[in-house]
Amino acid sequence: MSLTERLGLPRLGLRPKIFLFSNAAIAITMGIVTLLVVAHERQQQNDAIERRARSVAAALAVPITDALMNKDLGRAPSAGLTDNYISEILASNRDAMLYVIVTDADGIVTHSNRWPMVGRPFERALDPASVLRPPPAQRRIEEGGERVLEIREPLHISTKFWGSLAVGFSLEPVEREIELMASRLVVIALLVLAVNAVISAISMEWLIRPILALHQVMQRAAHGDLAVRATSRRHDEIGELGKAFNGMMDELAENREREKVQQSQLAHTEKMAAVGTLAAGVAHEVNNPVAGVLTCIENMRDDPENTEMREQYLGLIHDGVKRIERTVASLLDFSRPRSMRLGPASLNQSLKQVIDLVRFQLRKSGVEPRFELDPRDPWIVGDRFQVEQLFLNLVLNALQAMPEGGTLTLRTLRQGAWEVVEVGDTGSGIPEAIRERIFDPFFTTRDVGKGTGLGLAVSYNIATAHGGGLEVETTEGEGSVFRVLFPRDEDQEDEDEV
Repeated sequence: MSLTERLGLPRLGLRPKIFLFSNAAIAITMGIVTLLVVAHERQQQNDAIERRARSVAAALAVPITDALMNKDLGRAPSAGLTDNYISEILASNRDAMLYVIVTDADGIVTHSNRWPMVGRPFERALDPASVLRPPPAQRRIEEGGERVLEIREPLHISTKFWGSLAVGFSLEPVEREIELMASRLVVIALLVLAVNAVISAISMEWLIRPILALHQVMQRAAHGDLAVRATSRRHDEIGELGKAFNGMMDELAENREREKVQQSQLAHTEKMAAVGTLAAGVAHEVNNPVAGVLTCIENMRDDPENTEMREQYLGLIHDGVKRIERTVASLLDFSRPRSMRLGPASLNQSLKQVIDLVRFQLRKSGVEPRFELDPRDPWIVGDRFQVEQLFLNLVLNALQAMPEGGTLTLRTLRQGAWEVVEVGDTGSGIPEAIRERIFDPFFTTRDVGKGTGLGLAVSYNIATAHGGGLEVETTEGEGSVFRVLFPRDEDQEDEDEV
């Protein structure tokens, strides 16, 4: 079972599949491109803001360090010089800069645009050892949820450490820029997808229509219409496929005709083999009346004047000759090659006719025939002689399975839309190893020269030629039942209802 069936999804045709797949490919490609561009742009923007923040922090650290050094030397010109530096740098970077924090060597905030922090410890202040390390950069989230890039610079000259500087830049402008660019890319992707959908729909009609037409032709061929041919005039791969299909159909039609001839020949071959099997029985059926006729003739010669005896013996001779005539006619009628001619055929009568032909073989093998026939006398539309050959093949096959004698059951019944004929035996059954091969032509378990291997194969072909089938149920050591299915005739169904 496919994934579509397991999920309970509807099965799609070729046109929607190609449409969906082509547009899905474009959508996935545009999505991946959008993600890559956004990721690249975010990295570029973050690198740019970090370079800017580092540059501002490094530039601000110089005058603040000078101010702290002058203050330490007692030469500070103005107490508000550091605050002025902070105000100027904030004014020139007001688009992104949030805060500036200056601490002393002990980590206490001495100057900041955030006045409540002045005089309090700054937990992220640098220590003297930071002089030997690159200025750290940290991305953090403020209490209000704003994302911030913070650059910290040590305030030092050589190894003299006066404190640290922290500069905070907002990352919100960067995110807004990224979101704006992403939304534009999404709009562009949707436009591209819409244009591709229109183009793919137009091109698909041009490309798929001949493929679908060829598919319909193939479907008709699959349902048995061997006269159908592709009519595409294209000169591309689709046209070549249509030509190849037409060539295949021509060859298939020729093979079908040859197969019909071969099947007819095989059926006649098996029929002649069955005639050979029946010959002994026919000879017995002929010899008995001939012996009676000869006896009557001898008695009439011995007493030619006995009118009463002559009348009696002439009647016996007449009956014996008629019996011989019927036996020989039945055998000749069965063995004569015929083309298939459909007409009403009684299943019960055909079974009785076959049993009459093999009655000598039944007595010789110690097999007792048992009829379980439908009292409706079911009949079908078919070729009576081929149907009788089918039954004869099954009966002879059953006899071969019961060399020590047994019971041959012949049953007719109705099952749904089928008229069913069952030929059952109490023989040895069919070994499991060969059950799949019993309907193969020329497959036989008999000794060389004692079977053609065509009986069941021909029977199967006759059943299928009548629109039915041939099945077998078997148990090794207990026997087999061959079941022939024929389509029920509607005319007979109407008669049964009346």
